Amino acid sequence: MKMITKLIYAAVALVSLAMGVATTNAAVGDLFVSINSNRFGNGRGSIVKYTPTGVQSVFASGLSRPRGVAFYGANLFVSTSAFDGVNERFEASIVKITPGGLQSTFATLSGDLFGEGVTFDRAGNLFVVAIDNTDPNISCIIYKITPGRVQSRFGSVPGQSFGLAFDSAGNLYTTVNFLAGGPPQIWKFAPDGTSTVFATASRSDIGLADLAFDRFGNLLVSGGPFIQGQDLILKYAPDGTESTFATGLYAVRGVSFDKAGNLLVAEIFTDGTALGNILKFTPGGNQTLFASEIAQPEFLAFQLPPTPPPH
Repeated sequence: MKMITKLIYAAVALVSLAMGVATTNAAVGDLFVSINSNRFGNGRGSIVKYTPTGVQSVFASGLSRPRGVAFYGANLFVSTSAFDGVNERFEASIVKITPGGLQSTFATLSGDLFGEGVTFDRAGNLFVVAIDNTDPNISCIIYKITPGRVQSRFGSVPGQSFGLAFDSAGNLYTTVNFLAGGPPQIWKFAPDGTSTVFATASRSDIGLADLAFDRFGNLLVSGGPFIQGQDLILKYAPDGTESTFATGLYAVRGVSFDKAGNLLVAEIFTDGTALGNILKFTPGGNQTLFASEIAQPEFLAFQLPPTPPPH
């Protein structure tokens, strides 16, 4: 679990942020991956696009430590975190990217925060989970941002969180890892912000990362000890019952379902190198390699048929 923490960020010198432009347009059915090939510099991250057949291109560049990615309408929203070397603190922002690649700041969070997962509810409200760098336990805060960009604090968890996902009833789920020890958990937030523990992992030697619901209401969660061949994908039934969906992985992070129900999973590193993979799992668990030799892929999002975007 602490190994996962070490791989998130490091204090670095401030580098000028250059907002990049897209080299290819977004299209329905494409997979978008946040990339931080140089994890320790502002403006050095990017978004890579893959067509359904695996053809790769750069969609956006000039991003600072991009993490969570989510579509609403035709626009892609990305959580980023720039480091202020003068004040030695992070500033988390949500960057909006149009299909043509035009970037703008949708929202900026106040405080020394590191942005991780993002998702949208049906009303177009954006939710982002951010690590509180002032807390020695690395607790996390979940913020809600309306289409009109009004921010509010929706909830918090007493540990490190990476991903967010809504179920079909409008409840929000997130992973929670405890630096003090003990097995990680999955927390559930009702629409009014009331929190409960949905499930506790059966193992205390792993950390949980991203999560996504399949079409049957099962929750798929990436996790592991960040040891070659020992990471896994856990599956939680709607009643919280745990089972193992896939094993033998390494440094797993982002998970996302395509429209056919296949699960795509990002491996940040493989074989001790700085290059990762995108794996594809059928609903039955059959694994294939979708893309390889990627410079540290983080989170994943598919562009699905459009919904009304926020303003």
